[in-house]
Amino acid sequence: MGTAKHNDEKVTTPQKNDGIKGVGIYHKDCLDGTAAAAVLSKKFPDVLLRPLSHRYEEEVLNNIVEEIDGETIVYIVDFSLREGHSEKLIEKAKEVVNIDHHIGSEEKLEILDKNYSNFSFVFDNERSGASLTWIYFFGEEDIPQLIKYIEDSDIWRFTYGDNTRYAVSYLYQFSGHPEKMLDFIDASKEEIEKILRGGKMIKEYRDGQRDVLLRDVSPINLKIKEHVVPVHNTPEFLRSDVGHVLATQLGKTVATFVINGDVVRLHFRGNDEHEPSALELAKILGGGGHRNAAAASVSLGEFFELVEK
Repeated sequence: MGTAKHNDEKVTTPQKNDGIKGVGIYHKDCLDGTAAAAVLSKKFPDVLLRPLSHRYEEEVLNNIVEEIDGETIVYIVDFSLREGHSEKLIEKAKEVVNIDHHIGSEEKLEILDKNYSNFSFVFDNERSGASLTWIYFFGEEDIPQLIKYIEDSDIWRFTYGDNTRYAVSYLYQFSGHPEKMLDFIDASKEEIEKILRGGKMIKEYRDGQRDVLLRDVSPINLKIKEHVVPVHNTPEFLRSDVGHVLATQLGKTVATFVINGDVVRLHFRGNDEHEPSALELAKILGGGGHRNAAAASVSLGEFFELVEK
């Protein structure tokens, strides 16, 4: 079960136009992270948004550090920095607020919360980054329906069935563009219906692409400790589509992978009955995420070492 943890007494949230500068760091190239950044923009129209991927270079973070000063409040949403990096922000900023839901971050956030009076955090593995950010700023009432759809997909529940699949299929094109995502947060019922209709067509097209990939490209096996894991070479935008179907077909946790330069990104997918879980496998490789949807990165050389001979 996830845990929601926060310390509201330490948080002095700046109000709009109060003269306090805000910087928002969000999960790059992630629909949930983009939506969380859009929520920040809704609350603070002048916030400076800075995306970071889990593979960020320290120089990129240092550039963000240069943008802040003692009057800056930094929000980190749907994301947590690597060990030793949050301190760079905390020691320079007026306040740092970290909102995350990825297992592997909680312990680090708790330590920072104990060590720094100007740091606070919210963590709940049972919610998504966007919904936690909305709740933090606007309360649990009236969470926008599109954020509910994004959360439903991001934590791999699909409570809303095909509507979730249609919504995220449509919204995926705006991943990495919080200024565009902001336009959808307050979408009317009629606008949401239009999004779902458009998303249905996109989903049907993506399903066709998925089926061709599964038909024409066979998985290989990785040996991750004692576990043999089927992995499929899949474009990033189809990773969940392919991973979910492949896990169901094979009856075990699988992964998709993409090679980017000398880094291989692995996305693990599984179902409740699968052991080891997606999260357990990702953690072996230094990654994290959720029980049935997790990720990790390895070098190209490490990847080839993992390929079952």
